[in-house]
Amino acid sequence: MRSEAQALLDGDSDMLARVASSLLKPINDNFVERPWGGSRIRQFKGLNLAPDHIAKDNEVVGEAFEIAAYDDDSEACKYPSLLRFEDRSEVRLASVLERHGAGLLGSDFVTRFGARIPLLPKILNIKELLSVQAHPEGNTEVYIIMDAEPGATIRLGFHEDMDPAQLKKELTIGRQRQDSLQSLLENRQDADDIQKLVSPWLAQREIRYESIEKKVKVSGAHRDELRELLMELKALYWRVLDTMNVIPLSPGQVIHNTNPARILASSGKSPSAEVHALGNPEQKEILALEIRRPGPTFRAWDNVRFPMRDIDVEAAIGALNLQATTIDEYIVSPMPVAGRAGVFCSVDSAAFRVEHLRPGLLGTVEIAEEPPHCLLAIRGNASVVARDGRVVGDLQQGESAVVPIGVGGYRVESSIDDTEIIKASLPSSA
Repeated sequence: MRSEAQALLDGDSDMLARVASSLLKPINDNFVERPWGGSRIRQFKGLNLAPDHIAKDNEVVGEAFEIAAYDDDSEACKYPSLLRFEDRSEVRLASVLERHGAGLLGSDFVTRFGARIPLLPKILNIKELLSVQAHPEGNTEVYIIMDAEPGATIRLGFHEDMDPAQLKKELTIGRQRQDSLQSLLENRQDADDIQKLVSPWLAQREIRYESIEKKVKVSGAHRDELRELLMELKALYWRVLDTMNVIPLSPGQVIHNTNPARILASSGKSPSAEVHALGNPEQKEILALEIRRPGPTFRAWDNVRFPMRDIDVEAAIGALNLQATTIDEYIVSPMPVAGRAGVFCSVDSAAFRVEHLRPGLLGTVEIAEEPPHCLLAIRGNASVVARDGRVVGDLQQGESAVVPIGVGGYRVESSIDDTEIIKASLPSSA
């Protein structure tokens, strides 16, 4: 007997009609382990109590790919969103859209963007400092902070004008010094052991080298060389971080990582993300929803992390704005949308529009018919009800969905006062 997933791929008209008029809600545990990951994401999604889940001792989930249906992006292709049907059969969301793009997304949408979702929303669970990153022109990001330990921060944008040649020289030499350190320690300590030893020492600016000297397995003949390498790398670690704005975080904050308008006015370029290093040396944990368009990430510097990962200093510096910026140029506040009760907008850009749906005391928010878009529940829960009264899907905290064109206009209903659903959509023109 054919599975429901196979029937849909085969073009079964009844199955397609059912799917086209309901939320496309992927399986909720599209987790990715990262060396900088934390421990809060399962609890946030309500999955930590699942009786069939046995967490690995060393499991550190850094990301959950909420909607990943864009195979031209290597990460979205590697961690695709999956749909699961009543008979428990599964299929990639990207495969369904490729097969039924016009029926699910509409011909106009497919003409503009292809039979795919050109957004890549992810939930980030950050415990340790991420690399210093850049993205190419046209790729911006927004971070909606859902939880943050007291004292948590991120680095975003340079707070001083940077010399590209000097920055490239320092980062290139830093990578060479890290190569030398790895060569010096190879066959004595593996990469994970080096990371566990060196990372806490780097992150504490004032701690002396003597605190780790006896723990590093190296012969006496190389001890002076080891000390010199580590001290030089620590100085660079902090010098790089100190060039960037430090943004204190709190739950509910919205941060738009994009070039300030004054920078764009003189550059003639499309907006791109500013230099950023999410997380903080103090390991204050952060839970955030990140929304961006698919596209590459260029690492400029990986904070002396082991095992060593690929970096591309030249590409990163070439993509970055090297002029000074200030913290207040990134903080945005969701503002009420005129004539739409319970709808607030924080970002309306050439890359995407971000709305915050808050049913509140009214218990409902009305959404007019519009092109396909994403819904992401960051607090509470809600039902999505079509204009004819059909419940086309439910969203619990930590769940996400694509709204296909067949749903039409709808309303978001919730009995929980502080429910918040993020609506991420593409610009009306491209």
